Amino acid sequence: MGVVSGISRPIIVDDWTSLDSDHDMADDYDSPLTDLEDSTDGSEYSSLEETFSESSGSEYGGETHKKQPAKKRARAAKALDTGMALATKGSGRRKKTLSLIVTMPIDILLEIFGLLEPVDLLYLLRTSKAFRKVLLSNSAVSVWKAARVNRGGVPDCMPGMSEVTWANLLFGGSQCYVCGTKGIMRIDFGIRRRVCTSCLKKNLVYKPNFSSKFPDLDPIIMDLIPFTNTGGWAHGHASGSKFFWSDDVLKMAAQLGMCQKDVHMFKPGAKKRLEDFKQSRKRYVDSVVDHAAVCNAWVDGDRKHHLLAVDELRSQNKELIKARLVQLGHDANDVTRMFRHREYAMDKGLSDARWKRLLPRIERNLSELKEKWRLEEQENASFYRKMHLLEMYGNYVGQLRTLVPPSKSFLKLYDVAGIYQQYIHQTKLALTQLLRPSTGVSQDTLAPQNQGIDAPDETLLQLATSIFQCVPSRPFPLITWDKVQYHECSSRHYAGSMATAACTFSISQSGITAARSLISLVGLDAKITTATTMDQLLCHFFCSNCPPKLENGGSYRMAMDWRRSVIHCVEESHAEPRWELLSAAQLKVVYGPYPLEYPRATDLVWCCSKCDRHHEKPVNKATIIDHLRWHGIAAPIQGVDFSYDTAPVRLPPLGTKFFLTPPQPPKKQTKDYRCKRCNGSRSFMLDGVRQHIKSK
Repeated sequence: MGVVSGISRPIIVDDWTSLDSDHDMADDYDSPLTDLEDSTDGSEYSSLEETFSESSGSEYGGETHKKQPAKKRARAAKALDTGMALATKGSGRRKKTLSLIVTMPIDILLEIFGLLEPVDLLYLLRTSKAFRKVLLSNSAVSVWKAARVNRGGVPDCMPGMSEVTWANLLFGGSQCYVCGTKGIMRIDFGIRRRVCTSCLKKNLVYKPNFSSKFPDLDPIIMDLIPFTNTGGWAHGHASGSKFFWSDDVLKMAAQLGMCQKDVHMFKPGAKKRLEDFKQSRKRYVDSVVDHAAVCNAWVDGDRKHHLLAVDELRSQNKELIKARLVQLGHDANDVTRMFRHREYAMDKGLSDARWKRLLPRIERNLSELKEKWRLEEQENASFYRKMHLLEMYGNYVGQLRTLVPPSKSFLKLYDVAGIYQQYIHQTKLALTQLLRPSTGVSQDTLAPQNQGIDAPDETLLQLATSIFQCVPSRPFPLITWDKVQYHECSSRHYAGSMATAACTFSISQSGITAARSLISLVGLDAKITTATTMDQLLCHFFCSNCPPKLENGGSYRMAMDWRRSVIHCVEESHAEPRWELLSAAQLKVVYGPYPLEYPRATDLVWCCSKCDRHHEKPVNKATIIDHLRWHGIAAPIQGVDFSYDTAPVRLPPLGTKFFLTPPQPPKKQTKDYRCKRCNGSRSFMLDGVRQHIKSK
């Protein structure tokens, strides 16, 4: 026997109770029945058993319940007798109410109540006198038994305890039966009470101290009352000692005294009645001990089941939160990494209202973690760069015989980040100066007023005619600055010191010529048309310099977008680009009703223009459109609400074959040939018989 350690949720019913591992943790727990429990004062909770004194069947009897005021008692009785709801002051509009449910026939009410669980019945019991009268009647015993079955696995009642009292012990809230302290999750089935540690210390009597505590009482009383093996100072740990509840001792002393008084008065049969009483009490104590073991085992199993259910629900909520964050545009790897650092334990379902409250906090945490990870990555990168620089510096100064600065001084003078930004600025400025003579537009027109002579022109670098090439690499056109900054030079090589050759960029004159001819063909001005504008037109072209190609008896030409057309003109070294614009009917033949886009909707290049959520890691187009719904934009506009960055896309899509004359299906060869040298019956195809003759 002993207390049930950790029964904050011995019974899991719609979060009415809670289960925890120890009393210290349970002290901070707010019972779901708190509001119900607060409706009664501390005096009424001095003994919860008196709540059910009408039918508790207590072995020691029950105390009378505190009566209501006469006026309130009369009104309640009138409502119960007439079956009508009490009239309320105010407007004459009829309000929806369940007060007439008490007028239903008892058998129907009991049938309904039989579908509930114990905690629901306790709630109804404390709702009104009408329900209390029904549920405490003898005819409702089967309802309480059915409620235990509905709850699943609840043990039978403790010996000598009624169904109502048993349900109240297990499901009646987490208040101490003595002082009313909340958050008491342990039930001591030995003494059949839910008691706080303070009251245990005050009311438990240790067996060796019985004679000193009750010097006038017969020690045989300890064999006639239930006991516990867990003392008030044991912190929930059972031992081999016995502890008795002092109130049980006094009540048993009164009953035993009455039997002994009859013996002393020499009443007939008094001795036999005394012995029978002692034997029945001993059998009762044994049955309580056995049943307490069953109850403790059930609580342990129920607690494990609850923990498994909670873990499963938390896992489901975790995956649901991940999916919703990814749907909002967050990177899946960042979300997974966040859950490895922080847990969001939710023991309830993730409703829309709860998600709306959680989302700002989760996104704030994710933003903080991403900033932390960025700083860590930056710190690591800076460390390795410093090590690399120190290695290079050491190799250099090792060849000198003069005084050189120490490594620490070298690192202070050598700002890696400043060098990188300076290199980017100088490269942009050099490309701007290369483009200005070829544009035919004055510098005052191109450069904004707030930029100086030494500032690069960002607008000029994004024009469709801003096409460059890397001198060390093959003459491959790099359209706009976006392609330049992501260019990987094929001539780079790694030496022993891991030094890389610098890229040298120049104007791709053939690419610019091709781009101008394409822009002129679609009717735009080459001086102001950007690459993004050309992408949005979705126009496709034939190269008139290339003759149709033959395939399977048919002929075709390649239909290309403007970026692929520029690349084609440069690679084929056409001196004068000549193009033919595909009509809408030709586009429909080539691509169907939906022509190919650049960039494609599936490319991870799309970003939201309303926030910076996807700027570091772009996503596909469908994700961006779905994300913009959270901004309240039902029909987003490309270029206004969202945009794309084509820099990570290395090459535009290849052209598509447009057949001028349809290809002919290949002729099926038949076995119409035989070898005359063999004079056999074997048949061959033409190529087969030739090979056969050669092998002879």
